[in-house]
Amino acid sequence: MARFRQQLSWLFISLWSFAQLAFAEPAPVFSQLTLEESLLGAQPSVVLERNHGFVVTWQSTEQGVASLKWIAFDFDGKRTDAGVIARGKNWFVNWADIPALAVLDNGDWVAFWLEKNDPLQLEGYDIRVVRSTDRGKTWSRPVTPHRDGTLTQHGFVSMVAAGDDRVLIAWLDGRRAAELQNHSAAHEAHNHDSAPMTLRSAVIDRADKILSEYQVDEQTCSCCQTDMVRWGELPALVYRDRTDREIRDIAISAYSTTGWTSPVRVHDDQWEIEGCPVNGPAIAVNGRFGMVFWPTVVDEKITLRYVLTDSPSALMSKPRMRQLDLPNLPSGRVDVVAWRQGFLLTWISRARDRPAVETAFVSTTGEVRYSGPLAEPALRGRATGFPRVASDGNRGLVVWPEANSAGEPAIGLALIR
Repeated sequence: MARFRQQLSWLFISLWSFAQLAFAEPAPVFSQLTLEESLLGAQPSVVLERNHGFVVTWQSTEQGVASLKWIAFDFDGKRTDAGVIARGKNWFVNWADIPALAVLDNGDWVAFWLEKNDPLQLEGYDIRVVRSTDRGKTWSRPVTPHRDGTLTQHGFVSMVAAGDDRVLIAWLDGRRAAELQNHSAAHEAHNHDSAPMTLRSAVIDRADKILSEYQVDEQTCSCCQTDMVRWGELPALVYRDRTDREIRDIAISAYSTTGWTSPVRVHDDQWEIEGCPVNGPAIAVNGRFGMVFWPTVVDEKITLRYVLTDSPSALMSKPRMRQLDLPNLPSGRVDVVAWRQGFLLTWISRARDRPAVETAFVSTTGEVRYSGPLAEPALRGRATGFPRVASDGNRGLVVWPEANSAGEPAIGLALIR
C-alpha cells in the first residue's frame, strides 16, 4: 500500500508538471551546497547582501555555551567569510524563535539573539541587538529595544532597514503579564496565555538610540513568527492576530512617521484555536507587487493560502485570497521572496511519509508552478524547523535544519538560479 501511495504521489507531480509546460517563466533551478565542514547547529536564517551575496546565521551550543554564527557566500555559492556574532550561557534557544540578521541601507549589519531574563521561568527572555559597521568583523555592545524591564517574553522578531543607519524592529511582547499580576503571581502562573500578548516596535540608529517606540497591536497570538518588508518606503508587518473568541487569523499593519496603521485582517479564515499554532505568515515585495503567504486550517487540515496585490493600499483592503492545491500535505512554516516576475514560496510538508522542504513559483498573474521536494531532511517534528530563503529576484539561497552524515544537527543550503 505504501508503494502504491508513493506511485500515486509521483504520478500527481508528473501530471502537475505536464500541465504547466506552457508556463512562461523558466522553473527555478536548485543546487545543494556541500561544504568541506558542516555548519553544525540549528535555527538558520539567511539575508541578501546586495552586490555581495548572502549572509547565513545559525545557532550552536557546546558545553552549555550558545553561539550565534554567520557565514557569507557570493552569488555562486562560494564561501567568502565567516565569524561569530556572540556567545553566552544564559541564552533562550528555541526551535521556532529564531535569531536573524539585517543589512541596512548604509551597509551596516544588525543581528539579534534572545537572552533569558528570569532563571525561574522558561518563557522570560529579552531581545539583544548588536551592530557591525565592518561586515561582521567586529560587533557593538548589545542593546535591548524594549525598555519595560519585565521578566516576560520578548521575541519572534522581525527586522527591516529603515533608511540610512536605522533599523526597524518589531516583536511579540509579554509585558502585560507583569502589568496585570504582581511579581509573585507572575512567577507562579506566567505562561503564553496568562495575559494578552502585544506586538510592539522600535527604531534603533547607529548610536544605539531607541526611537519611535509604538504598540502595533494590543492582543496577538503568543508565539507565531512575524514578518516585515519594505514596500518602497513603507514598511509592512504581518503577524497572527488573536480575538477574544480565539480567532487567530493573519493581520497586516503599515508603518509611517506617524506610527502604525490600524491592523487589518488579510483574510477572514476564521481559524478558531485555543492555543498558539506556532505557524506565522511571510511577506515579500517584487517591484510594485506584494504577496502575503500563510498557513491556516480548513476542514481540520493545514492549508497554505496567499494574497497577491499590486499596491500596499490594495493589500490593506482584503484582496482576493488564493489557495495552493498541493500533492503533499503541508505542515506550514512558510517563507516567500521575490523571484523573476513573481514570487518563490517555501514550506515544510510530508512527502513520501517524511518531512520535506518544498517550493513553488507564483507569477504576478497568479499562475503557479510546483517544484517538488527540494530536500528531505533526516529530522522529525520540531527539529525540521523553519526553512528560510533570500533572493535578489534572480539568484537566491535556501537554508533549513538538517542532519549531516554523522547524524549531527547541521544546516542545509541550496542555491537557486
